[in-house]
Amino acid sequence: MLPQHPRPARLALATATAAALTGGLLTFAAVPATAADTDRTHKADFNGDGYGDIALAAPYVKLGDKGFAGYVAVLYGGAGGIDPARRTVVNQDTAGVPDTVETEDNFGSALAVADLDADGYTDLAVGAAGEDGGEGSVTILWGSANGLANGTKVADPAPAAHGEWGKLLTAGDFDGDGKTDLAVGTGSAHAYVIKGGFTADGTTGTAQRVDVPEQAYAVDAMASGDTNADGRADLVLTYRTDETTDPSGSWSKGVAYLGSASGLDTSIPRMLNGGTSLTLGDIDGDGFDEIAIGNVFTTEDDHSGSLGGRVVVIRGSEGGPVNGDAPMADLTQNSTGVPGADEARDGFGSAVSIADVNGDGYGELAIGVVFEDLGTTEDAGATIVMNGASSGVSRTGALTFTQNTSGIPGTGEATDYFGSDALLTDVNADGHADFTVTAGFEDEGVGALTTLTGSASGITTTGARTFGPGSLGQPRTYGAFGAGLTG
Repeated sequence: MLPQHPRPARLALATATAAALTGGLLTFAAVPATAADTDRTHKADFNGDGYGDIALAAPYVKLGDKGFAGYVAVLYGGAGGIDPARRTVVNQDTAGVPDTVETEDNFGSALAVADLDADGYTDLAVGAAGEDGGEGSVTILWGSANGLANGTKVADPAPAAHGEWGKLLTAGDFDGDGKTDLAVGTGSAHAYVIKGGFTADGTTGTAQRVDVPEQAYAVDAMASGDTNADGRADLVLTYRTDETTDPSGSWSKGVAYLGSASGLDTSIPRMLNGGTSLTLGDIDGDGFDEIAIGNVFTTEDDHSGSLGGRVVVIRGSEGGPVNGDAPMADLTQNSTGVPGADEARDGFGSAVSIADVNGDGYGELAIGVVFEDLGTTEDAGATIVMNGASSGVSRTGALTFTQNTSGIPGTGEATDYFGSDALLTDVNADGHADFTVTAGFEDEGVGALTTLTGSASGITTTGARTFGPGSLGQPRTYGAFGAGLTG
C-alpha cells in the first residue's frame, strides 16, 4: 500500500509505484510494443473506433465496506483526446466479470493490453494480486464495439508454486505464430507465459515457466517488445537478489529473454541493468526496440542504486539488446541535457514510457521524477520528456512538466507524487503521442490524472486537463487512482 508517512517510507512507495502503478504506482508502467505494431504511437483501442484508449486502476480503493478492493477504468480516446465522460468502470461485482468484490483483492494491481482473442478489439488483462488471501487472479476483460464487456479468468498453471498470481502482466507474441501470448508475474522470482489464443470460455494454450537466472526474492518489473525486429516479442524482467546470493545485501538486476519459434529462449539470458520501471520502444528509429529501465533505489536501499534515481537505455539490435559497458544512455539529473539536479531520493525513473510525439520517426522518452521537490514543496513530483534521435536519446530540447507548469491545472503540493506513472500514447489519432501523467498521492492518496497533447513541436499544455475519480462517478477516497496507467 502507499505509505501514510511518505518521506521516511519512500522505498515502500517506490516498490508500490513500480509494482502497482506501473507497466511500472510502479507496475503502472507503459505497455510494451511488439514487432507486429504498425502504428507505434498507441496500443489500445478497446472499441475499435480508431482512437487510442487509456486504461488505469485504483487498486487500493474501498468499495462499500471492502477495503483495498480495487477497480479498473477505460477512458476512450476521440478527436478531442481523452474525455472522462466516455468511460467504462469495472470491478469484481460488475455483471459478467468473474469473482466478487472482497477486502484486499487489489483488483487492478497490474494491467496489460492486447487483442488476446484476435477479433480486432483490444482486450484488458487485469491482475488482482490479493485475490483469495494472496493467491491472486488474472481476468481478461473483452473489447467490443461498445468497449469493454464481460470477463474471463486465466487459470494459474501452478498455484502451489507461488502466490500473487497476476502481480505483473505484459503481452506479446513470443513465438511469432500470430497469436498474442500473456506473461504473468507472481510473488516469486518467476513468471509464466500463457500461450494464445484466448477464448471467452477460458481456453488457452500451454504455459511456459520463466525463471530469473539466479536466486532472487522479488521481480519488480516486467515488459515486452521486439529488441531484434524478428517479429517475435522478447521478455524483460528486473529482479532483486538477496543475501543468499550475495551476503553484502540486495542487488537489483535485469534480464531479457528473446522470443523464438518455440517460445522464449531461456537458455541464453541477456543480462541487463536492474530497476523498478520498464518500457520498450524504438528511440533511434532503426526498427529495433530499446529497453528503458528506471531505477529509483538509492545506494542505501540497493547496491544498484544512485543518489536521486537513474534511467539506463539499452539499444536494440539484430542480435537483441546491446548492454555491456556502453548503453545508449545512462541518465541522472546531472547528465548533459537532463533538466534539474541529481538530489537525494528524487525518484528519477519512477516511470518510463516511449513513443513518437513529434512525428519525426524517433521515439521520445518520458521519465517520472516522483519525489521531486518544487522549491520548498516536498515530493510534489515532476516529469521529463526527452527527444529521440538517430543517435539515441537526444541531449537537447528536453522539457519538464509539473503541476506548477503554466497551462497545467492545479498546483504542486507536498506529497502529490506527480510522475508516479507516465504514458505516451496517441489518443486523438493525429499521429502524435499524447502525454498522460499520474499524481498517485494527490489529495492524500486519492490520486489524479493530467492529460497533455502531443504535436509536431512536442508536448503542449494547451487544453491540458486534470481529473480524478469523481469525474468517473467514483468516490474521492484513498485508492491510488491512476495506477497501472497503460494504453
